[in-house]
Amino acid sequence: MEALRAAICELVEAAQPCSVRHVYYLGIGLLWDKDVGRSRRNYSVVVRELGHLRETGRLPWEWITDGTRMVRQETQYDSLDDAMQRTTESYRRNLWASQSRRVEAWCESDSVGGVLQPVTSAWGVGLYSCRGQSSKTFVYEAVQQYARQSKGVTVIFCGDWDPTGRSVPRSVVERIERYGNGGIDLEFRQIAITAADVRAGELTAHDVNVRDVNYRRYREECLREGLDPHTAVEVEALSPGLLRQRLDETIEGLVDDVRQWNVEARAEEAERELLRSLQGAVKTIVQRSAGESTGGDG
Repeated sequence: MEALRAAICELVEAAQPCSVRHVYYLGIGLLWDKDVGRSRRNYSVVVRELGHLRETGRLPWEWITDGTRMVRQETQYDSLDDAMQRTTESYRRNLWASQSRRVEAWCESDSVGGVLQPVTSAWGVGLYSCRGQSSKTFVYEAVQQYARQSKGVTVIFCGDWDPTGRSVPRSVVERIERYGNGGIDLEFRQIAITAADVRAGELTAHDVNVRDVNYRRYREECLREGLDPHTAVEVEALSPGLLRQRLDETIEGLVDDVRQWNVEARAEEAERELLRSLQGAVKTIVQRSAGESTGGDG
């Protein structure tokens, strides 16, 4: 058991931040025989041991992501100084406003979203979780947002190679076309899992649910690609580092006006510095006001 825990620690340190499912799928190849690894019991082992390793301090909590916990609450501050400080830290200029296309990253699940967020945050790109098949409302609201802009949209998608995962691009593109009355310039790129990933045979696969309502079209696509229609690969089978690298390179390639991007980036830093100066001024004013209200000479 101690050898297993040491192997998990090594795996997570190399892949962090990652999800529990990533640890499980990567662990099948590193910790267990792939056929034995299909057992659901081994997933429970990963969940249990990751909990133990974090609770005992051997793994930092932030190395394992969990995008399923959402808090809906109005933003609140301890003071005006606190508000200024947090605003200064979070201030971002929309650098994409100077580019020819709007760029978004979509993923099939919240767990994958936690893995991708460091990249989307660094680039100032919106990250959207479909949570399986995108709802009609999700797509309709996206179309309304696109329609208010006079530029095309590139959606970068990370999803499973299985009947549901392959149906997402088809249904999303069809609905955007229909809801936007053909007026949306959409480019939909799936960077994981791709047919090439499956064809390479290096990722852990599992049996397909042939009763899935999307299986018929999935089978047709697999046969066109020369792939076995009875196997599937989940996006968590791809290492988090490679997944983030693909996303980072794809986003970087969509910056078509690098000169203007750099101009906007320098302006962003100057504006953040201005906010720091304002923060200091506000803090001085608040302290002076507090001194006067208590009768002091501040």
